[in-house]
Amino acid sequence: MKRVLSVFSLVLLYATLMSCTNNNPVQTQTPSEDVKEYLVEKEDYIDISQSYDGKELYYNNQMWYMNKLNQVPLPDPHVFVEDGYYYIIGTSDRNINVVDCYVTTDFNTFEEHLEIFNPTKYSGWESKNPEVYAPEMYYFDGLYYLYYSANDKEDIRRNSVVVSDNPLGPFKPIVNDEVDGLSNPLFYNENYPNRCLDATVFVDDDGKSYIYYVVTGEVQHIVGMKLISPYKADWSTYKELVKPGCIDSNSDEVVLEWEVYRKNKIQIAEAPFMIKSKGKYYMTYSANGCWNKYYNVCYAVSDSPLGNFVKPYEEGKLWTNLLLGFPGTDDKSSLVYKQWSGFASGTGHHCFFNVGDQIMVGYHAHQNRDWNDEKFTPRYFAIDYLYFDDSGVPFVNGPSWSVMPLPFDISGYKNIVTGSSIKSNNVINVNAINDNYIVDAYNLDSKDKEVILNEGVSTIEINFDKEYSIYGIAVFNSAYYENLVIEIEYLDFGNGNIIYYPQYCLDFYVDDDLSFIYPVSAINVEILNPFKASSVKIGFVLPEGGSINEVVILGK
Repeated sequence: MKRVLSVFSLVLLYATLMSCTNNNPVQTQTPSEDVKEYLVEKEDYIDISQSYDGKELYYNNQMWYMNKLNQVPLPDPHVFVEDGYYYIIGTSDRNINVVDCYVTTDFNTFEEHLEIFNPTKYSGWESKNPEVYAPEMYYFDGLYYLYYSANDKEDIRRNSVVVSDNPLGPFKPIVNDEVDGLSNPLFYNENYPNRCLDATVFVDDDGKSYIYYVVTGEVQHIVGMKLISPYKADWSTYKELVKPGCIDSNSDEVVLEWEVYRKNKIQIAEAPFMIKSKGKYYMTYSANGCWNKYYNVCYAVSDSPLGNFVKPYEEGKLWTNLLLGFPGTDDKSSLVYKQWSGFASGTGHHCFFNVGDQIMVGYHAHQNRDWNDEKFTPRYFAIDYLYFDDSGVPFVNGPSWSVMPLPFDISGYKNIVTGSSIKSNNVINVNAINDNYIVDAYNLDSKDKEVILNEGVSTIEINFDKEYSIYGIAVFNSAYYENLVIEIEYLDFGNGNIIYYPQYCLDFYVDDDLSFIYPVSAINVEILNPFKASSVKIGFVLPEGGSINEVVILGK
């Protein structure tokens, strides 16, 4: 593995540039050669890699965020969005009998609100030890509805819903001429299996609503039905939708081995959440148990909200329906097990939510990233970006443990690479720098999604659609250890606005013993004194070549 920083002089660098050719060359002059001054680190900009103190990286939290797994201790999270506020609720490890809420506007600072729902305050159907799991919040007709599961007085888990006129509660049972949510769980029917949990609601484009949840037993599977109202189900539409390991609900044969990690005592498909894309319905859910590192997010797809849901599968190929997480395997000698073992664990039970036009995925992860599945470990809230490919299939850039740009609607900084024109020299697949796709552990065969930098000198020139003030840069590295880019030779924005040798934080992001790069990690630069630019030229000097994923330039 190469570990030597560039020692080329500028003279040699640009002499080499003059000799480079490809099908889409750029001008091969020195960066801003008529200007002798350039930006000074710590005065004009900060190279975030240089902030690492042996424990963590430091950054401007109005521009970036990071999944540090230490602020929101809520497993099974759900994010409700209203007026720029993000209400995060989930199973409370603090007190399993209540629902807590954390409110944020920036996903860096959080305001704690305890006990927005406490069923022990009511003499209702829940026992004195209800154990409230996986609450989700929705807004219908001027009221806030909180869906949850809890133990009844016989310690059988049921699903119900409570209501409030405030997202911070207090939430109370629904009692009216139609239902009595104080005396009975509102999604109980004696004619159907009713040991259940993880209720979620989906409203289709036509206004029709559906509820999905998990039926528990030796095999946990996902069912669904229409809603007549926020608190009444149409049981005549009840249908089994997803079973763990099976290609569709009409089959009992376990084919997708990664969904049924053999260390589990039971087979599990839980934590459903629905998202629609290009007319298709994607049932996303978690497989394996929340107590082991293989807890992840998978998906099945259908033409209608009640199925038949089918999981994409290719014989002989692994993880064909994995959306987020650590791919399950019994083979501890396998590359993915060895590499991911200390990076991510238990990344599952998710939700999707919008930050403006950007869709994010919220999920929980084990705080102990090197989890051994033997004892309980705290689970904390995390977020990453969700995108769709040209066919409408969802994909996630994550799970990430890196400095990530905040969504535009929070930071106000736009990724100005989007919509730009791009030229390159000695580069293959240059347009992959803004396809939103970052190669990860479960899609390592997607080399065509990375930008290949050939041996020697390579340049990428990005011409923005107009002039912007520049505030930040992120150049996401390769997923392949052998293709790692240690430093960028220069970032030239013109008129002397040149940054030389921004670094990748090897100490934080790379495990040389395992030949592993933490996925979705980048070379990050913050501009202390913003300047205007209409383009950037990025130069690389790589004796053995390399590759990168996305390039993000944050501007206004």
